[in-house]
Amino acid sequence: MKQILIVTGAVASALLFSAWAVAQSQTPVTPTVPSASDVQAGVEQRAAEERGKAEGKAKEAATRSEEKAKKHADRAARKAEREQKRAQKQAEKAQKEAEKAQAKAEREKQKAEHKAMEAQGKAKEQAEKAHDTAAGHVEKADTKASQEMEKAEKKLFGEGK
Repeated sequence: MKQILIVTGAVASALLFSAWAVAQSQTPVTPTVPSASDVQAGVEQRAAEERGKAEGKAKEAATRSEEKAKKHADRAARKAEREQKRAQKQAEKAQKEAEKAQAKAEREKQKAEHKAMEAQGKAKEQAEKAHDTAAGHVEKADTKASQEMEKAEKKLFGEGK
């Protein structure tokens, strides 16, 4: 144990001596007090650094704002384009429906004209039939009246003989 203490003391002594030797070989540090111009330069340098940071942040914020505005504008443009396409499709659909309705109305008009012509033809035929029938009745009546007159004349003239 005595030997351990001796070795440990020798090592500690050697370390202390080398630390003292190193301390003696270095130049002593003399404290300096900064001058007013050094302080002002430091303050100006720090202010410039802070100003640079603030300008950088402002530029970044402006860039972000521009990007957001551009995104919003692009989104609005796309939405307007979709709405325009939708309106155009609705207009085309309405145009097609109007054309269909017009075509249907034209077909209905032609049907009605055709039916009117057929009805007119039938009415004409019926009128001719009625006229023919009436003429036949009139002719029969004339014939009958003539016969009655002849009979009456025969009777009248036949009795007078």
